Amino acid sequence: MTIVSKQLQERLRLQDGSRIVVLGGGPAGSFFAIHLLRQAKKLHRNISVTIIDKRMALESSRHIHEFKGCNFCAGIISPRLQKELVRSSILLPSEVICEKFIHIWIHGLWKNFPFKVPAGQAIFSVFRGTLPSNREGGAQGLDAFLLKKAVEQGADIITGEAQTIQYGPGNKPLVTIKPPLGDVFTIESDFACICTGINASPGKAFKDDTLWSSYQRINPRFKPPKLRPTLIFELKPGRRYLKKYMHKEFYIIVSRAKKLSLEHIALIPKGEYLTVALVGKSIDRASFPEDTGQIIRTFLSLARIQNILPHISLENMPIACTCSPYMAVAPAKHALLDRVALAGDALGARLYRDGLFSAFIGARALAQTVMHKGVDKKSLLNGYGWVRRWLKTDNRYGKFVIGVLQAALKSPLLNRILYQTFATEMKFKQWGKWPLGGVLWKVGSGDADYRDVFKTLIRGSVLLSILTGIFKTFRNIFTEIFFGLNWEVYGRYPTVIIKEKRDYIKESIARSLGIKLDASPEMERMYAIKIRASSKRIYKELGKFGDPLSKFLRIRFVDVNRIAGLPNQEGAVVRYRFGVLPVFMDIRLIQSLPGKALLYEPCGLFTEHGKLLFDITPTKDGNNRLVLYTAFDFRQGKSPLARIFWKLFKQLFPDYAHDVVWNHAICCIKGEAEKSA
Repeated sequence: MTIVSKQLQERLRLQDGSRIVVLGGGPAGSFFAIHLLRQAKKLHRNISVTIIDKRMALESSRHIHEFKGCNFCAGIISPRLQKELVRSSILLPSEVICEKFIHIWIHGLWKNFPFKVPAGQAIFSVFRGTLPSNREGGAQGLDAFLLKKAVEQGADIITGEAQTIQYGPGNKPLVTIKPPLGDVFTIESDFACICTGINASPGKAFKDDTLWSSYQRINPRFKPPKLRPTLIFELKPGRRYLKKYMHKEFYIIVSRAKKLSLEHIALIPKGEYLTVALVGKSIDRASFPEDTGQIIRTFLSLARIQNILPHISLENMPIACTCSPYMAVAPAKHALLDRVALAGDALGARLYRDGLFSAFIGARALAQTVMHKGVDKKSLLNGYGWVRRWLKTDNRYGKFVIGVLQAALKSPLLNRILYQTFATEMKFKQWGKWPLGGVLWKVGSGDADYRDVFKTLIRGSVLLSILTGIFKTFRNIFTEIFFGLNWEVYGRYPTVIIKEKRDYIKESIARSLGIKLDASPEMERMYAIKIRASSKRIYKELGKFGDPLSKFLRIRFVDVNRIAGLPNQEGAVVRYRFGVLPVFMDIRLIQSLPGKALLYEPCGLFTEHGKLLFDITPTKDGNNRLVLYTAFDFRQGKSPLARIFWKLFKQLFPDYAHDVVWNHAICCIKGEAEKSA
């Protein structure tokens, strides 16, 4: 029995001259071929790899010709996939990369979460296929590039559609292929890797596909991946538009719009194009082309989308292309047989994120298993079965993590708590040490498994950070109520400056005015916001400081009025009067740089050495950043009793009220400035 088992095991190992057939020339198929051929060279084993794909052709010059078509993918290269590609010496050329992102935005109902891509990490957008047509600069698709890499390693390509798979007389896989021209033929192989994905025929279920029907016959226990429909479409706003509104950043959005039920929205710039990916109940229910058109029209009309992408509609920005592919939300079951295995989306993918990374990991694991362990079912389960278990576990945790975050981001109160937690971390902790921020970054970037995200989410440091956010949120809500602050139509934008940038920005705004700001004032606050308007328009809006019709700093119990001078003119005085009390504080404009900066100094009351500074600085995307800086020391008092009073005043002074009032004010300034932009 032992001798027979050893003989069987030997028979199911790849030998010199073995032939491997890969069904599908997408990323999973190319990754598998690349890793397999590299492993074979290390082992000094001579094997042949043939990739069968209906949209790719290998010309006599060894050039890859890609037929027109779509690959049904949002097209994001995550940080950890990029690291794996670099380790594998698969370097993406500039003609494949559409955009290198420097920011990720997670959009919630109350406020949004900005993340700068850390140094040493990279996130790219790519096109997979040839669509949209006539891309600028002859931009190359990722699939064709990876297939070329496989050919360089020694793979061959047969152009055609794999129609069936079965076992031949020698218990080896027989694949029936229909070429574009000519008769149907079959290929026998020592091992077959099915990497056709789940969208070979968009809109078709597995049971309606001839290849999968034939696989079901030789593997009756096979259960295909659980699928969910998506909607992906491409707009062509142009580089100039995208630079202004989405410069080197992509958005992940949570929506609670009643007229369109969506769970996941991604906006991904790609050169002159913008890819939009949608998942949700409205997409699940869509069954006709006219449904898709109405969904897109409704989506573009949403207030949230109009705020991000103003002046955009199907009338002024037609759709370049659209598709309704499936995505795998749970992996296949019983997907392995002797000499046959599934890889890529055909096996499964990570939930909503980074399917290309899971395709890479699975393809590499399968190649190592085939070369080092064997191609019989037991060997495949032993060396490759963990990939399916990984996907199952990851998606189970992913469903929970994404569900919790979506519920929180859709709730105005919970979203506000999350943002306050996040903002506090940004102000007082360095990047990489944000408890909640680290969780959101990993989810947004796809830079960690969902199980790891879950473990981080339930750590004490995260819970403690959230408790701090809860306290500050309710404190701020009561402050808004007390001062009668009304958001009206103004968006709630992040204004916090991360800890690492505070000193740099402080020096920058001081330099523009030729002054030096105190290193450690007793009370100091600084806020920043990007405004899509000219510096002239922002400067004009700042000139409304103290005007009766001003939209910002309209505070209950405090009258803010200009009592002397003209708007933005040196010598102008704005007075804060505290209700009916005979108490007031004057703020004098001592320096004005038109279109650039304003410097006010408060006079008396409880402050000494005070400064209120507005700075307007151009951003790389053609917009402007407004920074507001306020700082002062508290009065000391000359007599012992006065010193005791002012020390007590300092301890009781509600410095957080500055955050609430000026955060509201700076968002109002942005809203008004952008109205006429």
